Amino acid sequence: MRRLDLKVSGGQRWVLQEKVNGYGLDTSHFVKRSPWRKYPDAAIAEAAASSSSLREVALKLGAAPATGALSHVRRRISAAGIDVDHFPGLNQDDVDLPFATDELRTAAAAVTSVRAVARELGVPDDSPNCHALTETWCRRKDRAPLAG
Repeated sequence: MRRLDLKVSGGQRWVLQEKVNGYGLDTSHFVKRSPWRKYPDAAIAEAAASSSSLREVALKLGAAPATGALSHVRRRISAAGIDVDHFPGLNQDDVDLPFATDELRTAAAAVTSVRAVARELGVPDDSPNCHALTETWCRRKDRAPLAG
């Protein structure tokens, strides 16, 4: 990216990766330099064993407990098969929101965000409900895009 004088960002990298894949170029020799690789699975497992939340795991690893970091920690824990059954609420079933496509479409047309869609439908605009709304919407075949 630097050699092409492109701004180094996640979005630019994604666009470049899609272009490279479109041309069928081999990138298997590229070294991934994720800062998270400095935390081996064993370190994550050790932090998880002595923690009661993803936030604690991130802090023990020396990472800022921001949303992206917590999502990454959760994916790494899942991929490594690390036991986190002792984390309260982490493995709860997804919230199921039984709204008809027309109800979702009407609510989405009236507002500009997923949280606002939740409020429009009369449900709390918390993360589990917003995630469930987005997932429900994405499973619908006759949908228009739901505002982010």
